[in-house]
Amino acid sequence: MSAGDIRGVLGLHTRWARVIVTLYVGVLVLVTVQTSRGASSWWPLAAGTIILALATIGLISFAGDPLPRLPTVLVAAAGPLASACHLVALPAPFLTPLQAWTHGAGATLFCFLCVRGRPGAAWAGFVATAATYGAWGFLTDQGFVAGATYVFPDAGVLLMSTFLSLTLRPNSNSILVLRESAQRRAAAVTASQAAMDERDTRLRHLDRLARPLLERIAHGPELTDAERKSCELLEAHLRDRLRAPALSDPRIDDAARVARSRGVEVLLIDDHGMDDTADTAQQWVRDSVVDTLRRAEVGDVRVRIHPRGRDVMASIFVDDQNGPRRTDFDISGRRTGD
Repeated sequence: MSAGDIRGVLGLHTRWARVIVTLYVGVLVLVTVQTSRGASSWWPLAAGTIILALATIGLISFAGDPLPRLPTVLVAAAGPLASACHLVALPAPFLTPLQAWTHGAGATLFCFLCVRGRPGAAWAGFVATAATYGAWGFLTDQGFVAGATYVFPDAGVLLMSTFLSLTLRPNSNSILVLRESAQRRAAAVTASQAAMDERDTRLRHLDRLARPLLERIAHGPELTDAERKSCELLEAHLRDRLRAPALSDPRIDDAARVARSRGVEVLLIDDHGMDDTADTAQQWVRDSVVDTLRRAEVGDVRVRIHPRGRDVMASIFVDDQNGPRRTDFDISGRRTGD
């Protein structure tokens, strides 16, 4: 939806708007049935009600601000057409004043036409509806003015809608811009909070792993060979978390630590090509990395997540007593080479 589309201000694109329109169409059908006494035929009544229902649905369905020309013409014509359909089938004079309800339904459409930036078409539809009722009054010997009088009270409501559109519409773009600005600020605050949470998580992780060894180095006697090895493994683990966050997985961490303790050189690099891929594809790559590290006894294991936009998403390179070999994965996580 464009920034200036007033549907965003009025909520015409929301689920609740669709619910209300559905209920309104149900009311149209109910009123048609309740006011059908004395009708000469059912099909004109049904046709008129369908025209009103389709026009109502079109008012919230068609995008663009103002409403595009073709939908505008169809909605403006719906009022007089639906009125004509009902009037040809209903008795004259009416058995009850409620049988003239179609002009009110048409006025509702015209009010929303004003709000959607088409006041001229709305007033044209109003005049056409009044003319339709006037012609019906003339043809049924009630008089043109007597027939048009049914429609005249709608002019007040339409006039208020016209003034409302003149005050609401110029500010609609500003309202939407302010709303989008607020959403961007909220997103920025959320991203900042997420970054702070991630930083705190990493600090806690670093404190839990590194503090004991740092205190041992600062206050204890000379490190043993086993402790030196632990320091090397910890340093490699911390380097992996910084250099390859997409591969920061408990299973990969454990497999890399065990492989390094056997003397395998492990290098993990993440250029973020896996950040926006499906979870299933990421899991297949991680499973393959874990399996490779668990089977490695000597040599080198190098894993790289490639930059975005490449056909190859990730590569695993192994160089051991069986010689060098490489396995690639496409963006779906499937192996493409061994």
